[in-house]
Amino acid sequence: MAASIGRLLYPSHESSLTAVIRYEKDRARLRAWAGVQRRHDALRKKRARTWAARVAAQGPWDPAVKPISLRGVPAVPMPVKVAREHELAPLLRHLRGRGGCEAHEGSGARELEDGRGEPGYGVRGAEFPRGVLYEDGRMDLCKMVVGPDHIGALMDSLRGNTFVRHFLLGNNIVGPRGAREIAAFAAEFPGRMQTWYLAGNCIDAGSFRALIDAWAAPAGAAVTDVWMKRNPLGAEAAGDAARLIARTGVQTLDLDQTELGDAGVAALFEDLLRAETREPGKEEEECRFPLRQVYLNGNGISEAGARAVGRFLGSPRCGITSVYMSNNPLGNAGAAALAEGLSATPGLQRLLLESAGIGTRGAVALLEALPRGTIRSLSLGQSYATEDLGQAYNWVGDEAVDALAALLRESRLEYLSLGLCALSPAGLVRLAPSILASSSLLYFRAEFLPARAAATATAGQDKGKGQGKGKGQPKATSCSVEAGARLQELARCERAIREHLEGNVRARYGAKGGATTMSYREFMDEEKRWLVNDGAVRRIDSVYRNRDAGMARRGAMTLVKHWEEGDDSLERVMRGVTGLAV
Repeated sequence: MAASIGRLLYPSHESSLTAVIRYEKDRARLRAWAGVQRRHDALRKKRARTWAARVAAQGPWDPAVKPISLRGVPAVPMPVKVAREHELAPLLRHLRGRGGCEAHEGSGARELEDGRGEPGYGVRGAEFPRGVLYEDGRMDLCKMVVGPDHIGALMDSLRGNTFVRHFLLGNNIVGPRGAREIAAFAAEFPGRMQTWYLAGNCIDAGSFRALIDAWAAPAGAAVTDVWMKRNPLGAEAAGDAARLIARTGVQTLDLDQTELGDAGVAALFEDLLRAETREPGKEEEECRFPLRQVYLNGNGISEAGARAVGRFLGSPRCGITSVYMSNNPLGNAGAAALAEGLSATPGLQRLLLESAGIGTRGAVALLEALPRGTIRSLSLGQSYATEDLGQAYNWVGDEAVDALAALLRESRLEYLSLGLCALSPAGLVRLAPSILASSSLLYFRAEFLPARAAATATAGQDKGKGQGKGKGQPKATSCSVEAGARLQELARCERAIREHLEGNVRARYGAKGGATTMSYREFMDEEKRWLVNDGAVRRIDSVYRNRDAGMARRGAMTLVKHWEEGDDSLERVMRGVTGLAV
């Protein structure tokens, strides 16, 4: 049989063993992937149980029981080793030769994914031993680690190269010295780069100022996206961040986990409020800052910072459409402070507040304040990084159902996530009619904590000692029948919601010109991303980050999150020491 199947898959002459050999190799490969999938499924189930237990154990966040720093999460890059010079040499030689995304013979590069291009998008590229150049102008060196040793050579290789427009250097620990090399390049070639992705590079407040000086120069209008995640900028960088927003064309600014702190975030947005004077002769929309997406996750934001953000969102100079503030100790007070300015915001479309210690009262304040005409995506769920970052889970219960239902009725909401929450099955049944009446909603997630789900199954059961015929079996009382009816109602409700969302997806992404109708799985794989993200994130997509993340999800690798004890690499990077390559 193997020979017959092999010849069907790989036609060859009758006596050849090639088809059988290739068939057996495919079988071995499939068995290996099946094993990986089984481990992945088991890991997912274990993680789900662990998550539920953690959320339930915390309950509504109490800052007195679990205090969280208002200075933000430490901005530490992932552990990496600086590359050797010969590993980067093929890419740098290619860049100096003004090369693009072609993998020429002798260049040391190969076609990305054997010519298939970027997974999921098919964008062609040339992959070097370290680094990828994509046909859309991205240079991807994420996790390839040029460090302070090679950043000068990299920037020098780009001086004559006009192909690269999106500079992806995530987790390369170039340090303050490297940031100044980048700033010098940006000042000399202000119209060259649109995207600067500099996450995890040990950039401090002083070297950040050098970058802002370059980007904010009169001729520096080319830059639209700046990503600074996991750099230790600190509160003192607030003024320079405000200057970047007010004096450049930056539309996307990522300040995730940059140690701004509650005070720094408050100072940043108060600076912008002071700079909001209307320019003579211009309409209100023309006077809005270009900023559209702002990332503030993991910055220790509490009441003061949240109030300043809210006030700016409601100000005439604000054009922000997407706000990301997960993994901050907002609590109910911070949520209420943020809500103060939400109703007046001119164009807010996305608001993600996962694992911000928000309880039902804070959630209701936000839900009632959200702008009905523009809001499209809202998450009050839980962040995967909650435990790693030492933050607090949200706790949204049944008392929020009326406010949730009103938002669904009065807006064109497309994405609503409550994640693992304190909502009961009965609460979902109450919310269901508003979900089913929404023609815009494409994604909804609310998972019950085990205790809440079990309460539905056992509510009203006879607790007497009488038993039926079988020993240990409860009596078939009217109460147990009622509990069964409640479970059936919940099952019908969940099925109706699922079918309704599938129908909305078909209506939105349905057959056009004879194309096959999009399935819900395809929607989740391809389109859901754009409900919570702007298209700017495509400009920072990295095959290196995606490969590692994919392998970690499948259980094929473990992401190392902490530097080894005694490793002084980061200290040396901050001092500008070279010679880190080993």
